[in-house]
Amino acid sequence: MTKAIGTLIAALLTVLLYAVITALPIMLLWNYCLVPAIPSIKLITFWQAFGVKILFGLLFNVNQKTETKK
Repeated sequence: MTKAIGTLIAALLTVLLYAVITALPIMLLWNYCLVPAIPSIKLITFWQAFGVKILFGLLFNVNQKTETKK
């Protein structure tokens, strides 16, 4: 039972770390590079940046299988 709880906590921490690693750069680039360049757009929050990352992942998901023929 305790091993299952430990595995669950480790999985949740991994997902949280992934969210921070992927959404934080998007938020910073949007807020500090794009907003000054285009005055009509607004700042975004961390969770909005995470949503943008998920949407782009769904729209531009590239799965390339490379097969080598011998």
